[in-house]
Amino acid sequence: MEKRIVVTIGRQFGSGGRIVGKKLAEQLGIPYYDKELINLASKESGICGEFFEKADEKNSGSLLKALAMGFSMNNAIFQSNDYLSNESLFQIQSEVIRKVAAEGSCVLVGRCADYILRDEPDCVHVFISASWQDRVRRAMEYNRVPEKEAEEFLKKADKSRASYYNYYTDKVWGAAGSYDLCVNSSLYGIDRTVDFIRQFAGIDTDADR
Repeated sequence: MEKRIVVTIGRQFGSGGRIVGKKLAEQLGIPYYDKELINLASKESGICGEFFEKADEKNSGSLLKALAMGFSMNNAIFQSNDYLSNESLFQIQSEVIRKVAAEGSCVLVGRCADYILRDEPDCVHVFISASWQDRVRRAMEYNRVPEKEAEEFLKKADKSRASYYNYYTDKVWGAAGSYDLCVNSSLYGIDRTVDFIRQFAGIDTDADR
């Protein structure tokens, strides 16, 4: 693929957004980043990945007790009585997102990547939703729980992701005006959703020519 393209994907839990992102990246032969961003942020900062995982797509507000003695970031040692806010963790992760996007084409899932890269050229920002029934089914399969538990999990996941996104951005999570493209994967299915994103972004692979 000759031209640089960065696709960010926001998604409801159970919408298949992660699967769509992986398939899109595989078809285009470009890097895919989701949980991988946590590993990169940990590596870049020297901060244990556990701290990023605890703050991952959760609403800020409380302070995390950052680092036990011995962890370092940018040659600065944090003592056991020091604290690192969720906002600081978000900033570190944001820098990683900007870095991987600057390096070339990629697919980024979640973590307010659309907002972080809002001023970057060659970016397409997508939000994927799905019917409640499909989402419950996927949540039941993913968590291996009965229907009622899956429904409660989805409600909490939606609230958590919305709070995280709305806190760190000046947009509204899941609102059409916050993205370039909103797709209901229940209407299209996973493969056709991938195709639709490619068509919208004007992306072709060498195999298509």
